[in-house]
Amino acid sequence: MVTYNALEQTPQIENEDHQHAFVLVGQQQLFGVHMTQYHCELHKYQIILKLKLPDDVYAEYMALRQQHPDDSFVLCNANNEGASRVGEVREFCVPDLGCGRVTEFTANIFQGIRPLSPIEIESDTHFFPWAKKYVKPAIGEFTATVERIVTFRPFDHLHELPVYATYLLWGDGNSQEAHMTNLQTAGMATDGFEPGVFGPDYDHVMSLETCPDWLQQDALLEAGIVVTVPDVQLIDLDTGMPTIPATAPFAKGETIDVMYRGIGPARTVQAAASFLYATAVCNSPRFFAPRPEHNSYLKHLPEVPEVLEFSMMPKRYWAFGSE
Repeated sequence: MVTYNALEQTPQIENEDHQHAFVLVGQQQLFGVHMTQYHCELHKYQIILKLKLPDDVYAEYMALRQQHPDDSFVLCNANNEGASRVGEVREFCVPDLGCGRVTEFTANIFQGIRPLSPIEIESDTHFFPWAKKYVKPAIGEFTATVERIVTFRPFDHLHELPVYATYLLWGDGNSQEAHMTNLQTAGMATDGFEPGVFGPDYDHVMSLETCPDWLQQDALLEAGIVVTVPDVQLIDLDTGMPTIPATAPFAKGETIDVMYRGIGPARTVQAAASFLYATAVCNSPRFFAPRPEHNSYLKHLPEVPEVLEFSMMPKRYWAFGSE
């Protein structure tokens, strides 16, 4: 008789150190919002960092931001090549941040993203678009300090896409700056007998023109509140199919109705710039594969628009190419 010992066969759970990308928002107070991937163990996390940069780096960044107010800037931890100081942290896993093991790390700031060819992407086992071989930073290596974690959400694969878009609204009471990012799900779109496909949802990072005047305490803003947006419907109530927006759902200057904790009365906020709107990065790539007509589970998956709204990196920062 053959016996099966599940404890011996079950692999250990681990999460390797690597590089991560944080979309920067804020001016007087900076925050970094982690770019997600539902299908990659390294990036199955929403985490928002309250950041402090060295004074000279902050001044250099603010000069760039003022020249390019609507551009996307991303802060990335450096890779392990070139580490020289004892105790220097470069690569790490997101749980290192979530539990407070890592509070300082060597980082770079990049302006936008460079378009990369399928050959470049497929040549990497873990493709990272801000790697040295592809691009140069707008601001070179420095020490970034994590002052606190605003939110830390490890994804599970059981939660389903909500009917209406749900956002975390947070900011800084001293500067009266506010931002929003959608609270994402990473549901499993296939069953246990098929290769795993995770999603659909989207990754959206934006700022608001002003801090909501209906938040009476700075603590509410700084800790973050949950709001739903009834005008952004994510599930077709007739078919039950996802209706992921094909572009960022709010234009700069638009007034948005939001519901605190998902209940009335409706309140308003005003959109500023969106710095990231993506489906192509966070969802499983299978959502964007060709759909065979027969004999494939792919034909049962919902349609998801393949979108990456992120500003173009100036050519002077390309590792290959010219002005």
